Amino acid sequence: MAADTGCGAASHDLQLMALLHELQALTCPGEHAHISGTDPVGVASSMPLEVDGVVLSMLSTTTIFGTPVDITLAELALEAFVPADAVAAAALRRLAGTA
Repeated sequence: MAADTGCGAASHDLQLMALLHELQALTCPGEHAHISGTDPVGVASSMPLEVDGVVLSMLSTTTIFGTPVDITLAELALEAFVPADAVAAAALRRLAGTA
């Protein structure tokens, strides 16, 4: 992994340089690494959506915002659906009237 080591060296911050060396020592999975589709900590999940008899491939992701000190809002969850392929994107544009 090539990293710019100038930030730690320029500041002479020993903790910053130690963190940089720790990060440089981490390994990444190879390009052929297998990632399970049932991973519970995944960011998005696939979701087929049937619209007018056509099954569209969508990705679904949920983001939760919240803070224990916020009196008016305990938690806000946003779920987003994103087209997973060109066919789904074109169908959604057509349904929205922008295609």
